[in-house]
Amino acid sequence: MACTYDEMYLSDVQKNLGFFFQLLLHNMEFSPKEAQKIFLNSTIPGQIEIANPDFLCGKSGYELAMLALPKMDLSKAIKESIQEPFYPQAEYWTGFALAFCQWKNNISFATILEHYPIEQFLQSYRLLHEADITKAEEIIMEKINEK
Repeated sequence: MACTYDEMYLSDVQKNLGFFFQLLLHNMEFSPKEAQKIFLNSTIPGQIEIANPDFLCGKSGYELAMLALPKMDLSKAIKESIQEPFYPQAEYWTGFALAFCQWKNNISFATILEHYPIEQFLQSYRLLHEADITKAEEIIMEKINEK
């Protein structure tokens, strides 16, 4: 199956979705269900899926969050996020792995998250985050394909 967009953009999308979910889940303390709903109800998934370069590499994860939550002032949460030392955690890995699964399999974010919700990504972190991302993707896609 052909990938959604050229591999040269993949690391940008992974990083940006990583920061997006880290901001929502860690800094803003949204629940996994709330963060998933915010993400899926925004323009972000669809624009990445059609390979809009502005969404692949033209916006940071923080800018994506501002698009997803246009009525909220995120300046305080973003400032706090930028000031704290960055250690990729489960929230960041969730966006990183989700982006890879979508890119590698060329399926919608909605389809992935319908069968493997954000909460499950977070729970998989301890087991999968040190594995090669392709191994994590294989395990995640096996779960998606069995349903």
